[in-house]
Amino acid sequence: MGHATVGPSWRLAHLLLAALLLSPTAAGAEGAVPAALKAAFLYNFAKFTEWPADAAAPISLCVLDDKEAEDALVRLVSGASINGRTVTVSRAISRDRLRSCHLLYIAANDAATVDAIIGELKGAPVLTVSPGERFTHHGGIVGLLVEGNKMRFAINPETAQRSGVRLSSRLLSLAIIVND
Repeated sequence: MGHATVGPSWRLAHLLLAALLLSPTAAGAEGAVPAALKAAFLYNFAKFTEWPADAAAPISLCVLDDKEAEDALVRLVSGASINGRTVTVSRAISRDRLRSCHLLYIAANDAATVDAIIGELKGAPVLTVSPGERFTHHGGIVGLLVEGNKMRFAINPETAQRSGVRLSSRLLSLAIIVND
């Protein structure tokens, strides 16, 4: 993987990710996570993932059911590239186009909806992300967690492997690992 090389850009990305892991989330009483923090996590997940797709194609980041996170992600990735590939945010993605996403953040709270989406994407090279560790136990790849006043993430590497996405060992070293 090109992004596994230790250099100035890796150090900067690692410091950013470490800072995000250790910084307060400013979560309210309901555990709400600021959209900019979610966007930063999503972008960093994309930076440390490799897809079995055409290397010239843009990396498409998609958000379902969280307009604020989608807007924050658009602002964050404006003009960005990962390993020479343009990064785009597919806005207002429809359910029938989910397989066109490289990364999909699913904000839906309804377990049946999330399970249906995971089922639709089974075997597709889509890095799925959603709140909660339950997500990683039910076919999702990355679950965003709020522990105390910090945001963390859990990863199910077996699900990632089955979907065809390859996660950097450095990303895995920062995660809570969940197995099937």
